[in-house]
Amino acid sequence: MFKKISNYWIPSLVTGVALVAGVTYFAVTDTHPFFNSTQAANLSSTQLAANELNITVYRTPTCGCCEGWVEHLQQHNFNVTDIVKPEAEIQAIRQKHHLPQQLNSCHTAEINGYLVEGHVPVEDVKKLIAKNHDIAGIAVPGMPIGTPGMEMGNRKESFDVVGFKKNQMQVFNSYSY
Repeated sequence: MFKKISNYWIPSLVTGVALVAGVTYFAVTDTHPFFNSTQAANLSSTQLAANELNITVYRTPTCGCCEGWVEHLQQHNFNVTDIVKPEAEIQAIRQKHHLPQQLNSCHTAEINGYLVEGHVPVEDVKKLIAKNHDIAGIAVPGMPIGTPGMEMGNRKESFDVVGFKKNQMQVFNSYSY
């Protein structure tokens, strides 16, 4: 009788311990595959490998705020390749990464296989590349006042940085003012 019970009970116990350990691992290491890593947001540029800070920005020739965002990246030690393209070519890059149309902004960037759309703060770009997120990229839709490149004195609008992958979107980070 004990042998029959132990044959059932011991494997069940081992499975239960493994499950609890796995849940604890995800909670402690914050490695949920679809976002939120507060640890990465505080990384300095020197803590990320230099090749991780290579970013290609695609923008149209008439957009001044895009130049402001490029300067924001450069001030935080990103190596920026700034490419001016017609809007149709930029849209093709967005489609390649499955960017939902409602997340469009005025410029697009690629870094380490991810798409970064719009006026995303550098801290969120670092957070994206510091962890292996199961997403296509992040975006700040539109052009909220006060975001990098859209500074207007002390004026700031609340905004969300949205993570996305094919047919899915979720808030990656929020800024409330």
